[in-house]
Amino acid sequence: MCGIAGFVGVNARLKTCEMVRSLRHRGPDGEGVWCHGSVCIGHTHLKVTGDVGQPVISNNHAVSYNGEIYNFGEFLPGASDTPALLNVILKDGVGSFLKAAPAIDGEYSFAYYDGSSLLLARDPVGIKPLYYGVSDDGFGFASERKALLKVGVTDVKALTPGHVYYNGVERYAIGLPSRDVVIKDEKEAVEALDGALAMAVRLRRHENAAVAFSGGVDCSIIGAMSGLPLCTVGMKGSYDIKAARKAASLMGAERRHVVYEFDEKDVEEALPGVVYAVESADPMKVSIALPLYILAREARRDGYRVLLSGQGADELFGGYARHEAAAREGGLGEALQRDLEHIAEVNLERDDAATMAHGVELRVPYLDLKVISLAQRIDPSLKVYFDGKDYIRKYVLRKMSEKYLPREISYAPKKAIQYGTSAQKALERLARKRNSKISEHLKSLYEEHFKWPLA
Repeated sequence: MCGIAGFVGVNARLKTCEMVRSLRHRGPDGEGVWCHGSVCIGHTHLKVTGDVGQPVISNNHAVSYNGEIYNFGEFLPGASDTPALLNVILKDGVGSFLKAAPAIDGEYSFAYYDGSSLLLARDPVGIKPLYYGVSDDGFGFASERKALLKVGVTDVKALTPGHVYYNGVERYAIGLPSRDVVIKDEKEAVEALDGALAMAVRLRRHENAAVAFSGGVDCSIIGAMSGLPLCTVGMKGSYDIKAARKAASLMGAERRHVVYEFDEKDVEEALPGVVYAVESADPMKVSIALPLYILAREARRDGYRVLLSGQGADELFGGYARHEAAAREGGLGEALQRDLEHIAEVNLERDDAATMAHGVELRVPYLDLKVISLAQRIDPSLKVYFDGKDYIRKYVLRKMSEKYLPREISYAPKKAIQYGTSAQKALERLARKRNSKISEHLKSLYEEHFKWPLA
């Protein structure tokens, strides 16, 4: 994962270089800028897989890419994912990309210039961020809003997941897998889910990776399937730390489990950085990002460059209280579809910003397109299951997890990260200490960093 940026217009090189500097936290291992006339494309590099410098150039064609393509060998054997992507586009520009996009297994955002036209693209889930906008003297794009705002691009939009921006127009490119229910048998669903998720986890393993681990069923499955180190964050005595220690013990994984404890002083010191990273003063967004920000910081200090997360499991399999209500009313399928369609703006962009603030890539196996495709085909009644007495959320996932986990973990209740880590309590205490509301304190921090309106 990396940071990408670029500008088309007046002083393109100067503005692109400034944006690249503002994105160095996303790619501390190198940077590059390529220009052709009034068009410049820049890149900051986080070395995770391969060491190909970017932008990658071929005969005045250039691509700057952020993400991971897991089947890149199918497009250019022997290469890494960025040259493979460029090879796809070089065949016929945007047309060849649109043709190949459904076969791309991975998550990405990229910018491509062919000497006359600029193409921006984003994966169908929106796992990798990309923003764009216009100013009085040109057009810019970047992995984070703040980079654009620094060079006067104020009308900033997120590129819609699954869309491309080409010739001044945003257009649909590739959608999410369709919701065609064909799997109604529990055993069939469990076996298929086991295979798809195990492959997704395997593809995302890395020698410098760990699992963001709260002791809940979603991350415990990933921990069991991957065998990777387990990293837990929370205030001393918090629910998540207790649950994670217990789960690690039950899994026989104590030796690969590390706990990062924080206190109120740590929260106070980290908070300005969190607000800057997520570009928001929204209390819920900040309270969720805060523990992720601290987790990524500590994990990076311990040498981890990748964290595997359970993000997406709730949206696919019905993990929220609202999903139980939807199941009672017969509208669970539609509710899950809505959540999946909005997961980028609601969750993924925030989590990416919080972890990449420390140069740590967040990978999300549950949002692998093959896992999503399978989940879309499983009957909603197997996701929020009524056993005749109670509704069991994420039933098919919990049932599958019994192969890997003790029942106590498989059926553990869900607790949101801001409450499980006690981050919310820490913010409330900090606000009281300052005789203000959380929202007021966050707004003041936001205004110290940014001169544009609250996001």
